[in-house]
Amino acid sequence: MISIVIVNWNSGDLLERCLRSLAANAVGCEVIVVDNASEDGSLESACAAAPSVTVLRNDANMGFAAANNRGWRASRGNPVLFLNPDTESMPGSVSKLADSITQDSTVWAAGGKLIGNSGKSQAGFNVRSFPTVAAVAGELLLLDKLWPGNPWTRRYRRSDQDLQCAADVEQPAAACLMVTRSALETLGGFDESFYPAWFEDVDLCKRIRSCGGRIRFQPAARFLHHGGCSLLPLGNEKFLISFHGSQIRYFAKHEGTAAARQVRNWVILGMLLRAVLSLIHPIAPNQTRASSVRIYWNAARHFAALSGVRQ
Repeated sequence: MISIVIVNWNSGDLLERCLRSLAANAVGCEVIVVDNASEDGSLESACAAAPSVTVLRNDANMGFAAANNRGWRASRGNPVLFLNPDTESMPGSVSKLADSITQDSTVWAAGGKLIGNSGKSQAGFNVRSFPTVAAVAGELLLLDKLWPGNPWTRRYRRSDQDLQCAADVEQPAAACLMVTRSALETLGGFDESFYPAWFEDVDLCKRIRSCGGRIRFQPAARFLHHGGCSLLPLGNEKFLISFHGSQIRYFAKHEGTAAARQVRNWVILGMLLRAVLSLIHPIAPNQTRASSVRIYWNAARHFAALSGVRQ
């Protein structure tokens, strides 16, 4: 039996759409929703539409990693699919993804093909290499905008990846990530210090590869991915602080303190650059020029005030 774990936090009607797609296209799977104290009624409406789903309610937002850990530890199946609530499963996709794992014991995890609302593959997001300081610098300095073909961000975003072919990869997006139970038990699941979210999936994939496990990309397993589910309720400023804070933590854990400090410095510079550019035109989504400047300025001040980097 395959277990599917979905972490919900104010996902609106997307959770219900996700569960309906699983009811139609993943018959026989165990589905567990771990709710991180949502306040938008999404859990209640989804449960009404899918009463057979197991629901685990958290009294507070435990974060993405901790909620996923609670979900897989309460599950009974193998393998375990971690699925975002802003996804919808296509017919046969869950079983095809499971075949990538169960047919070869050297494969510890697998990711499916993510399709955007436009119907196009989400290239640059679906599959990535492990991040490097150079790739982070390139993105923060908007080098990918000025020089789209630069080698640092091109390698990181796997711009040359053929998303029509199955292949071994380093890091599939956690919006759709299937992992064997033995791998989760061996590694202890997700690292809960990545709070509230981001880079816990990169960290898990990094540890899988470090232990000799393979990770597959399976394009035959197709999932519609709406995206932006976590950003909207969090807000732009908190998102920047949470995302880049987890990014720095990842480098501290896997690349060392010196690399983490470099990343922090690039983050500060990148936020200041965006604040200056926002004086001309707002960069932060759905913000005025003044609020956009304030968001990036406050984020830069936050990271400049850090006394050290955490592992």
